[in-house]
Amino acid sequence: MHIAVFADIEGSFGIWRMRQCHTGTAEWQYGRHCLTEDVNHVIQGAFDGGARKVTVKDTHDSGFNCIVKKLDKRAKYIGGHFTQPTLFGGVSDYDLILYVAIHAASGTPDAFFPHTHLGIFSELKLNGIPASEMDIYGGYLGEFSVPIGFVSGEDIAVQQALRVLPWVESVIVDKRKETYTSGKESENNLAEGREKLRHTADRAVRKASEMKPLTLTGPLHFEGTFRNEKLAQRFNTWGFQRTGATVAWHTDDMIEGFDKLNKLTFFPKKYYAFRGPMIFLVRNFYRIKHSYFAPAPNPEGAVFSC
Repeated sequence: MHIAVFADIEGSFGIWRMRQCHTGTAEWQYGRHCLTEDVNHVIQGAFDGGARKVTVKDTHDSGFNCIVKKLDKRAKYIGGHFTQPTLFGGVSDYDLILYVAIHAASGTPDAFFPHTHLGIFSELKLNGIPASEMDIYGGYLGEFSVPIGFVSGEDIAVQQALRVLPWVESVIVDKRKETYTSGKESENNLAEGREKLRHTADRAVRKASEMKPLTLTGPLHFEGTFRNEKLAQRFNTWGFQRTGATVAWHTDDMIEGFDKLNKLTFFPKKYYAFRGPMIFLVRNFYRIKHSYFAPAPNPEGAVFSC
Protein backbone atom coordinates (compact mmCIF):
# COMPACT_ATOMS: atom_id res chain seq x y z
CA MET A 1 0.00 0.00 0.00
CA HIS A 2 1.10 3.54 -0.74
CA ILE A 3 0.08 5.69 2.24
CA ALA A 4 0.09 9.49 2.12
CA VAL A 5 0.53 11.47 5.32
CA PHE A 6 -0.98 14.92 4.76
CA ALA A 7 0.24 17.43 7.35
CA ASP A 8 -1.32 20.65 8.56
CA ILE A 9 0.08 22.21 11.76
CA GLU A 10 -2.61 23.72 14.01
CA GLY A 11 -3.65 20.36 15.46
CA SER A 12 -0.14 19.25 16.48
CA PHE A 13 0.74 18.04 19.93
CA GLY A 14 2.82 20.72 21.69
CA ILE A 15 1.15 23.68 19.97
CA TRP A 16 -1.23 25.89 21.96
CA ARG A 17 -1.22 29.35 20.34
CA MET A 18 -1.62 30.86 16.89
CA ARG A 19 1.84 32.36 16.57
CA GLN A 20 3.32 28.86 16.69
CA CYS A 21 1.55 28.28 13.37
CA HIS A 22 2.53 31.58 11.70
CA THR A 23 5.14 30.93 9.04
CA GLY A 24 8.53 32.57 9.60
CA THR A 25 8.31 33.28 13.33
CA ALA A 26 10.60 31.81 15.97
CA GLU A 27 7.51 30.33 17.62
CA TRP A 28 6.58 28.64 14.32
CA GLN A 29 10.05 27.12 14.20
CA TYR A 30 9.18 25.48 17.52
CA GLY A 31 5.81 24.45 16.01
CA ARG A 32 7.65 22.84 13.09
CA HIS A 33 9.52 20.60 15.52
CA CYS A 34 6.19 19.62 17.08
CA LEU A 35 4.59 18.85 13.73
CA THR A 36 7.60 16.89 12.51
CA GLU A 37 7.55 14.70 15.59
CA ASP A 38 3.81 14.03 15.13
CA VAL A 39 4.34 13.16 11.48
CA ASN A 40 7.20 10.80 12.33
CA HIS A 41 4.97 8.84 14.70
CA VAL A 42 2.27 8.58 12.04
CA ILE A 43 4.86 7.41 9.49
CA GLN A 44 5.99 4.72 11.93
CA GLY A 45 2.38 3.67 12.48
CA ALA A 46 1.77 3.47 8.73
CA PHE A 47 4.73 1.16 8.25
CA ASP A 48 3.70 -0.90 11.30
CA GLY A 49 0.28 -1.30 9.68
CA GLY A 50 1.68 -2.67 6.43
CA ALA A 51 2.52 0.31 4.22
CA ARG A 52 5.11 -0.45 1.56
CA LYS A 53 5.60 3.23 0.73
CA VAL A 54 4.84 6.47 2.61
CA THR A 55 4.73 9.98 1.16
CA VAL A 56 4.42 13.09 3.33
CA LYS A 57 2.53 15.98 1.75
CA ASP A 58 2.92 19.30 3.62
CA THR A 59 -0.28 21.38 3.23
CA HIS A 60 -0.06 24.27 5.72
CA ASP A 61 0.41 27.78 4.29
CA SER A 62 3.35 27.78 1.83
CA GLY A 63 3.79 24.05 2.38
CA PHE A 64 7.24 23.68 3.95
CA ASN A 65 6.57 23.18 7.64
CA CYS A 66 8.03 19.79 8.40
CA ILE A 67 11.75 19.83 9.12
CA VAL A 68 12.95 17.49 6.39
CA LYS A 69 16.29 16.56 7.97
CA LYS A 70 14.37 15.34 11.05
CA LEU A 71 11.78 13.31 9.14
CA ASP A 72 11.81 9.53 9.03
CA LYS A 73 14.12 8.80 6.08
CA ARG A 74 11.88 6.00 4.81
CA ALA A 75 9.24 8.53 3.76
CA LYS A 76 9.28 10.74 0.68
CA TYR A 77 8.56 14.41 1.38
CA ILE A 78 6.58 16.78 -0.89
CA GLY A 79 6.34 20.43 0.10
CA GLY A 80 4.53 23.32 -1.53
CA HIS A 81 1.58 23.58 -3.87
CA PHE A 82 1.08 22.56 -7.51
CA THR A 83 -1.21 23.27 -10.43
CA GLN A 84 -1.18 19.80 -12.03
CA PRO A 85 -2.46 17.18 -11.72
CA THR A 86 -3.93 18.62 -8.48
CA LEU A 87 -3.12 21.37 -6.00
CA PHE A 88 -1.54 18.62 -3.88
CA GLY A 89 0.50 17.22 -6.76
CA GLY A 90 -0.03 13.64 -7.87
CA VAL A 91 -2.56 11.75 -5.75
CA SER A 92 -3.81 8.89 -7.93
CA ASP A 93 -1.18 6.46 -6.60
CA TYR A 94 -2.26 6.85 -2.95
CA ASP A 95 -4.28 4.06 -1.35
CA LEU A 96 -5.08 5.96 1.84
CA ILE A 97 -4.49 9.40 3.36
CA LEU A 98 -3.67 9.97 7.03
CA TYR A 99 -4.34 13.66 7.81
CA VAL A 100 -2.26 14.96 10.72
CA ALA A 101 -2.92 18.09 12.80
CA ILE A 102 -6.21 19.32 11.34
CA HIS A 103 -8.10 22.35 12.65
CA ALA A 104 -11.73 23.42 12.92
CA ALA A 105 -13.73 25.19 10.22
CA SER A 106 -14.02 28.95 9.75
CA GLY A 107 -16.57 30.42 12.14
CA THR A 108 -16.32 27.63 14.73
CA PRO A 109 -16.82 29.17 18.21
CA ASP A 110 -14.12 28.57 20.85
CA ALA A 111 -11.89 26.60 18.47
CA PHE A 112 -8.12 26.90 18.11
CA PHE A 113 -7.23 28.94 14.99
CA PRO A 114 -10.36 27.94 13.02
CA HIS A 115 -10.34 28.55 9.27
CA THR A 116 -11.21 26.77 6.05
CA HIS A 117 -8.69 26.74 3.20
CA LEU A 118 -7.55 30.31 3.88
CA GLY A 119 -8.03 32.70 6.79
CA ILE A 120 -9.87 35.28 4.64
CA PHE A 121 -13.21 33.52 5.16
CA SER A 122 -15.43 33.98 8.19
CA GLU A 123 -17.42 30.98 6.91
CA LEU A 124 -17.37 28.63 3.95
CA LYS A 125 -20.53 26.66 3.14
CA LEU A 126 -21.12 23.69 0.87
CA ASN A 127 -24.75 23.09 -0.06
CA GLY A 128 -25.82 25.43 2.73
CA ILE A 129 -23.86 23.64 5.48
CA PRO A 130 -20.69 25.09 7.10
CA ALA A 131 -17.73 23.19 5.67
CA SER A 132 -14.39 22.23 7.17
CA GLU A 133 -11.30 21.34 5.19
CA MET A 134 -12.17 17.68 5.58
CA ASP A 135 -15.42 18.35 3.67
CA ILE A 136 -13.61 20.22 0.90
CA TYR A 137 -10.36 18.28 0.66
CA GLY A 138 -12.03 14.95 1.41
CA GLY A 139 -14.58 15.48 -1.35
CA TYR A 140 -11.91 16.65 -3.76
CA LEU A 141 -9.66 13.65 -3.05
CA GLY A 142 -12.73 11.44 -3.28
CA GLU A 143 -13.08 12.46 -6.94
CA PHE A 144 -9.76 10.65 -7.45
CA SER A 145 -11.05 7.65 -5.42
CA VAL A 146 -8.62 8.36 -2.57
CA PRO A 147 -10.04 7.97 0.97
CA ILE A 148 -9.02 9.73 4.16
CA GLY A 149 -8.68 7.13 6.94
CA PHE A 150 -7.15 9.02 9.87
CA VAL A 151 -7.29 12.49 11.41
CA SER A 152 -5.68 14.12 14.43
CA GLY A 153 -6.47 17.51 15.94
CA GLU A 154 -8.45 19.25 18.66
CA ASP A 155 -11.76 17.70 19.67
CA ILE A 156 -14.09 20.03 17.70
CA ALA A 157 -12.01 19.59 14.53
CA VAL A 158 -12.18 15.82 14.90
CA GLN A 159 -15.96 15.99 15.46
CA GLN A 160 -16.37 18.02 12.27
CA ALA A 161 -14.28 15.49 10.35
CA LEU A 162 -16.28 12.55 11.70
CA ARG A 163 -19.50 14.22 10.54
CA VAL A 164 -18.46 13.66 6.91
CA LEU A 165 -15.89 10.87 7.37
CA PRO A 166 -17.50 8.61 10.00
CA TRP A 167 -15.18 5.69 9.21
CA VAL A 168 -11.90 7.46 10.03
CA GLU A 169 -9.66 6.59 12.96
CA SER A 170 -8.91 9.67 15.06
CA VAL A 171 -6.72 11.12 17.82
CA ILE A 172 -7.78 14.16 19.88
CA VAL A 173 -5.06 16.69 20.67
CA ASP A 174 -5.13 18.98 23.72
CA LYS A 175 -4.68 22.70 22.94
CA ARG A 176 -4.14 23.97 26.52
CA LYS A 177 -0.84 25.69 27.29
CA GLU A 178 -0.41 23.96 30.65
CA THR A 179 -0.44 20.57 28.92
CA TYR A 180 2.95 21.41 27.35
CA THR A 181 4.65 23.67 29.92
CA SER A 182 4.55 21.59 33.08
CA GLY A 183 7.88 19.80 33.18
CA LYS A 184 7.88 16.03 33.52
CA GLU A 185 4.09 15.85 33.29
CA SER A 186 4.25 17.57 29.90
CA GLU A 187 6.91 15.17 28.68
CA ASN A 188 4.56 12.33 29.56
CA ASN A 189 1.64 14.08 27.83
CA LEU A 190 3.63 14.45 24.62
CA ALA A 191 4.93 10.89 24.71
CA GLU A 192 1.48 9.42 25.37
CA GLY A 193 -0.17 11.57 22.71
CA ARG A 194 2.32 10.62 20.05
CA GLU A 195 2.10 6.95 20.92
CA LYS A 196 -1.64 7.30 20.26
CA LEU A 197 -0.79 8.75 16.85
CA ARG A 198 1.42 5.77 16.05
CA HIS A 199 -1.04 3.11 17.23
CA THR A 200 -4.04 4.79 15.59
CA ALA A 201 -2.23 5.25 12.28
CA ASP A 202 -1.27 1.56 12.43
CA ARG A 203 -4.92 0.63 12.97
CA ALA A 204 -6.13 2.88 10.15
CA VAL A 205 -3.74 1.32 7.64
CA ARG A 206 -4.73 -2.19 8.71
CA LYS A 207 -8.36 -1.20 8.09
CA ALA A 208 -7.63 0.52 4.77
CA SER A 209 -10.04 -1.72 2.87
CA GLU A 210 -12.89 -0.41 5.06
CA MET A 211 -12.13 3.26 4.33
CA LYS A 212 -14.27 5.03 1.72
CA PRO A 213 -13.60 7.93 -0.60
CA LEU A 214 -15.89 10.84 0.22
CA THR A 215 -18.21 11.20 -2.76
CA LEU A 216 -20.40 14.27 -3.09
CA THR A 217 -23.09 14.17 -5.75
CA GLY A 218 -23.61 17.40 -7.69
CA PRO A 219 -24.82 19.92 -8.33
CA LEU A 220 -22.82 21.63 -5.60
CA HIS A 221 -23.38 25.12 -4.26
CA PHE A 222 -20.51 26.97 -2.57
CA GLU A 223 -20.73 30.15 -0.51
CA GLY A 224 -17.66 31.86 0.84
CA THR A 225 -18.31 34.67 3.29
CA PHE A 226 -15.24 36.86 3.62
CA ARG A 227 -14.28 38.66 6.82
CA ASN A 228 -15.51 41.89 5.24
CA GLU A 229 -16.89 43.20 1.95
CA LYS A 230 -13.62 44.82 0.88
CA LEU A 231 -11.90 41.43 0.95
CA ALA A 232 -14.71 39.93 -1.12
CA GLN A 233 -14.34 42.67 -3.72
CA ARG A 234 -10.56 42.32 -3.85
CA PHE A 235 -10.46 38.54 -4.17
CA ASN A 236 -13.41 38.11 -6.53
CA THR A 237 -11.50 38.86 -9.74
CA TRP A 238 -13.46 36.16 -11.59
CA GLY A 239 -16.82 37.87 -11.30
CA PHE A 240 -18.51 35.13 -9.28
CA GLN A 241 -21.92 35.99 -7.88
CA ARG A 242 -21.44 38.33 -4.91
CA THR A 243 -23.82 39.72 -2.30
CA GLY A 244 -21.99 41.95 0.15
CA ALA A 245 -19.18 39.90 1.71
CA THR A 246 -20.48 36.56 0.35
CA VAL A 247 -19.29 35.09 -2.95
CA ALA A 248 -21.13 32.08 -4.43
CA TRP A 249 -20.44 29.59 -7.22
CA HIS A 250 -22.14 26.46 -8.54
CA THR A 251 -20.46 23.36 -9.96
CA ASP A 252 -21.27 19.82 -11.07
CA ASP A 253 -18.47 18.16 -9.06
CA MET A 254 -15.79 18.80 -6.45
CA ILE A 255 -12.95 19.02 -8.96
CA GLU A 256 -14.58 22.05 -10.59
CA GLY A 257 -15.71 23.42 -7.23
CA PHE A 258 -12.23 23.22 -5.72
CA ASP A 259 -10.72 24.72 -8.86
CA LYS A 260 -13.02 27.73 -8.51
CA LEU A 261 -12.20 28.02 -4.80
CA ASN A 262 -8.51 28.18 -5.70
CA LYS A 263 -9.19 30.76 -8.40
CA LEU A 264 -10.97 32.86 -5.80
CA THR A 265 -8.24 32.55 -3.18
CA PHE A 266 -4.91 32.00 -4.99
CA PHE A 267 -5.16 32.79 -8.69
CA PRO A 268 -6.39 36.26 -9.71
CA LYS A 269 -7.78 36.23 -13.24
CA LYS A 270 -5.09 38.43 -14.79
CA TYR A 271 -2.33 36.11 -13.52
CA TYR A 272 -4.09 32.78 -14.12
CA ALA A 273 -2.27 31.98 -17.36
CA PHE A 274 1.05 32.24 -15.49
CA ARG A 275 0.06 30.16 -12.46
CA GLY A 276 2.34 27.24 -13.39
CA PRO A 277 5.67 29.10 -13.35
CA MET A 278 4.49 31.30 -10.46
CA ILE A 279 3.72 28.29 -8.27
CA PHE A 280 7.04 26.69 -9.28
CA LEU A 281 8.99 29.80 -8.24
CA VAL A 282 7.03 30.21 -4.98
CA ARG A 283 7.51 26.54 -4.12
CA ASN A 284 11.27 26.70 -4.59
CA PHE A 285 11.61 30.04 -2.83
CA TYR A 286 10.00 28.67 0.32
CA ARG A 287 11.86 25.38 0.05
CA ILE A 288 15.16 27.27 0.20
CA LYS A 289 14.02 29.85 2.76
CA HIS A 290 12.63 27.37 5.27
CA SER A 291 15.47 24.89 4.79
CA TYR A 292 18.38 27.30 5.22
CA PHE A 293 17.14 30.59 6.67
CA ALA A 294 14.65 29.62 9.38
CA PRO A 295 14.96 31.38 12.77
CA ALA A 296 16.06 29.70 15.97
CA PRO A 297 13.05 28.14 17.72
CA ASN A 298 11.31 29.83 20.64
CA PRO A 299 9.44 27.19 22.66
CA GLU A 300 7.92 29.80 25.04
CA GLY A 301 8.45 27.65 28.10
CA ALA A 302 7.31 24.40 26.54
CA VAL A 303 8.99 21.10 27.25
CA PHE A 304 11.17 21.05 24.15
CA SER A 305 11.20 17.30 23.68
CA CYS A 306 9.72 17.86 20.23
